[in-house]
Amino acid sequence: MDAARIELKLALDEAGLPSLKLQTFSERLNVQKRIYLIQTLGYDLGYRFSWYLRGPYSRHLTDDAFALRNELDAGDTDADGFLLAESAKQSIVRAHQLWTLPQGTSVQPDAWLEVLASLHYLKEVAYWPSSADKSFDAVFAKLIESKPQFTDRKELAKQAWDRLAEYFLIHSHATA
Repeated sequence: MDAARIELKLALDEAGLPSLKLQTFSERLNVQKRIYLIQTLGYDLGYRFSWYLRGPYSRHLTDDAFALRNELDAGDTDADGFLLAESAKQSIVRAHQLWTLPQGTSVQPDAWLEVLASLHYLKEVAYWPSSADKSFDAVFAKLIESKPQFTDRKELAKQAWDRLAEYFLIHSHATA
């Protein structure tokens, strides 16, 4: 197991995915969105994301996750004895708080992770002309262009936007 996959394993363990299941789409989506959000909160694992069908996606992360899964299945214990730095743990704790569903929200955790990561990516990473309106309404319109399943979920998207602003991941003055 190389150093990058050891670090990925430790981060996934800390993020609540110690068994690293990748059989279902939901399990793979969880890995992608959690690592994306962990990185937005300051713990850079070196993965770069681009826009894909379900929001931010890293092919390199997918490759590493499957390689790691194979190594663990083969009994590799190279990660044993290694610990994450305290600053990395703190970023993951903050990410865990970020992606925890708000009370009273009735949505699948996958949808919550997807909308959080997608709104952040569209607002802060995706290309916009310099004069573009990057308000909540404009970003939400971009979101539903590629994700029409969120058309009737504007309130959920607004909750996600507010949570991102609360964690200083988007500029709160643009929440109009």
